[in-house]
Amino acid sequence: MAALKTKKPTSKKPSIASRIKPVSALKTNLVMLVYGRSGTGKTHFASTFPKPALYLDINERGTETVASIPGIDVLRCEEWEDFWGSDDTEGAYWYLAEGTKYKTVVIDQVTNLQDMAMREVRRQGRKTEEDQFTQRNWGQLGGLLKTAISAYRELSDRYNIVFLAHERVFDGGGEEEANNAIAPTIGARVIPSVGSFLDGAVDAIGSTFIRERTTKEGVKKVRHVDYCMRTGPHASYATKVRRPVTSGPIPDVIVNPTYPKIMDLISGKSEPKPLVRSKKNG
Repeated sequence: MAALKTKKPTSKKPSIASRIKPVSALKTNLVMLVYGRSGTGKTHFASTFPKPALYLDINERGTETVASIPGIDVLRCEEWEDFWGSDDTEGAYWYLAEGTKYKTVVIDQVTNLQDMAMREVRRQGRKTEEDQFTQRNWGQLGGLLKTAISAYRELSDRYNIVFLAHERVFDGGGEEEANNAIAPTIGARVIPSVGSFLDGAVDAIGSTFIRERTTKEGVKKVRHVDYCMRTGPHASYATKVRRPVTSGPIPDVIVNPTYPKIMDLISGKSEPKPLVRSKKNG
């Protein structure tokens, strides 16, 4: 094994001391994972992030809900090379890595991205849809997705990055058991090894859901529908908000979540009130 060099380098690169900065001086964009069932407001929540924004539509076709909002562009990614690139295709990642006008990039959705990556693993291995997906292939799939997630996460120097995903309940059997999946049991619908990696790569995780409640207005009972996001620690749902330890507890739920509300929560400037639950809905 080669001996460690003990002589001080004479390189003209910036000194280590010049690169040391106070934590408060590090200005970074937000990297967030939002998951939930279809129709619970994931795509609309992402539309509240700074614009111009680029939606990478991974065979989701759900951008109709934000079609009337100015400042949003869409790139439909139908194959892995559209999302990442190839020898013949620039791909969304390399286009974004060069620097663009956008302030926010939305990956809609990671669940469909996994299916796309599976097709890419089959293509590289010259396998058909009928061929069995081996343990080695699962490992290749995980590596492909982790590399892509990590690379897109590093683009946060330039953009806010929002990963959207469908919800999945892990039942402890099948592929989840093989990968030693543990609580939380509800999270993004991807294989557990990728889900754990994605959870650790983001600054915040929100779980969207719809809650109904009723109020009494005179003699009438009025039904209300709230679009909500779980943010506080939960025994079953994957949630996370990185913020100063002196800011106090994180609220369980945000009603009508938006980017400004999440940023205020992260900075500790405000603490949204938890959702008031009706007697009917508990």
